[in-house]
Amino acid sequence: MMKMGVEHEFVFKDDRGTYLDFETAEYSIFQKIINEFPYFENDDTFFDCKSLEQKPKRCYIEGFERYDINGKLIETVPKGLEIRTLPHTNIDTVIKDFTNSYTCLMHSAEKFGFSPLLTSIHPFKSSVHFKKPLNRAEIALRTDEELTIATDALLWHGIHINVSISSASKEQMTDLLQKVNYYAPYIIPFSFSSPFHDGKVFDGLSYRTYRKAKTRKVIQLQNRKGVYVLEFRGFDSCGDVKLLKSLLLLYKGLLLDKSLKQRASFQNPELLEHSALKGFEDETIRKEGLNVLKAVRAVIQDEKEALQMLENMLYINDSYASKIKQIYLETGDIMKSISNRYHYD
Repeated sequence: MMKMGVEHEFVFKDDRGTYLDFETAEYSIFQKIINEFPYFENDDTFFDCKSLEQKPKRCYIEGFERYDINGKLIETVPKGLEIRTLPHTNIDTVIKDFTNSYTCLMHSAEKFGFSPLLTSIHPFKSSVHFKKPLNRAEIALRTDEELTIATDALLWHGIHINVSISSASKEQMTDLLQKVNYYAPYIIPFSFSSPFHDGKVFDGLSYRTYRKAKTRKVIQLQNRKGVYVLEFRGFDSCGDVKLLKSLLLLYKGLLLDKSLKQRASFQNPELLEHSALKGFEDETIRKEGLNVLKAVRAVIQDEKEALQMLENMLYINDSYASKIKQIYLETGDIMKSISNRYHYD
């Protein structure tokens, strides 16, 4: 039996139009928003507490944890707020769980003048500078590599899809990981939504994918509370409920399919970069994307509309990135281009 859950990070602007990040966001305000978010009994069966949580909620502050000189956790430097769903056997139930949390979160955020921005990497900054320098204890807590990963993560946002399969062994889950390593460059263009960096237009569709290709794994196999979980991080932030459902179906179908035989022990950074630049404009990526869709259709036969939507997108290389770029060409304003783009109502 397959179970699937979703994590999605959201970044915000305030009522003055300020992009809220590690330099401009106030932890105390983000915490007030989270305080309004409900806790559901028994969620601690599935989730660990994040940052200063007393009980794990389905929404929490995502960011960089700060410690005092004695190594005591004191706050999280926010990059945004993250929604996480329970693991479900049915994708429609995942979607319902997610949209319920989204509605609740955005209602609370609106009270504080916050509204979400559709982007998958910081559109204005490419490096992290803390208002308060790291102290000795904080530096000692992490290796140089861990510190680089933790700080770089403040710059990018996206969807994580978590999948467990009760009947699958560790070896079988590892095989699926290698399958995703191979086919990821051919499915991720559907999600692209990060066409800006350093305050300018990226010569491609996903600067997030381009920047992470050589440094971060698109998928990992983890042991969570005794359960093997595949965590896929390849998709950019997702702008609407129909696309989210289609992406989940695509990924589920890829895992269930038995016809696609290629495997890769490691991801292909150069191909990921090329995918980030060209998407389905590239003939090989388009062809392989169609092959994956064909295989997915064979195992998921009752969701023709959702999969047809992806095929239509593929043929014209459509994505939120291309739409956002077009808005920027019309307005010349990055913030306008990424504002009011989410549709989960």
